[in-house]
Amino acid sequence: MKTAAARRLWMGASALLLSLAAHANPAVYPNPGTQAPASSFTAGATGTLVAYYTGEAGGFTNLVGVRINGVDGTPGLDNHASAYGQTFVLGKVTLGDNLVFFIDANSGAARYYSDVSLNSDGVNHVWAAAFAGDAQVPAGTNLAFEDLPSGGDFNYRDHSFVFQITAVPEPASAVLLLGGMAFLACRRRGR
Repeated sequence: MKTAAARRLWMGASALLLSLAAHANPAVYPNPGTQAPASSFTAGATGTLVAYYTGEAGGFTNLVGVRINGVDGTPGLDNHASAYGQTFVLGKVTLGDNLVFFIDANSGAARYYSDVSLNSDGVNHVWAAAFAGDAQVPAGTNLAFEDLPSGGDFNYRDHSFVFQITAVPEPASAVLLLGGMAFLACRRRGR
């Protein structure tokens, strides 16, 4: 009897620990009150650029988007209406494309870019950090935005997301994959 109770307790504790590990929020900006160093971004692959919401939500409603090679895309991924891990397709990119992320802050009253030279206030509104990934958000680069004019409190906790490029497989890779699947299907049928 004691063994069964101990086993249930152990299983419950294990499940709790696993559920906590399944949701690992990205790091928080370590120097609040000071401007983050500027970052620039280039597409490292050809494919679909996807944003995964990582949970920061300041007082204002903010949307994120990307400028690809000088052309602004349509923003989305509302910081007050999105759930952790929710995705938003930012667009299609090609290896080497110039990527400038932006935030439509305060319900679109201002737009702040990851390229400081595009910001009317001359301030960096984004902090970038590597994210190892978890059960809901893949590994990638986490961007955390500041939505106040002139940098406000510089806490970079008003909207955050991890971006990742889902690579388009090369034709040869697709043929190899299909061939492997066909082989496995034939093998299974033979049994």
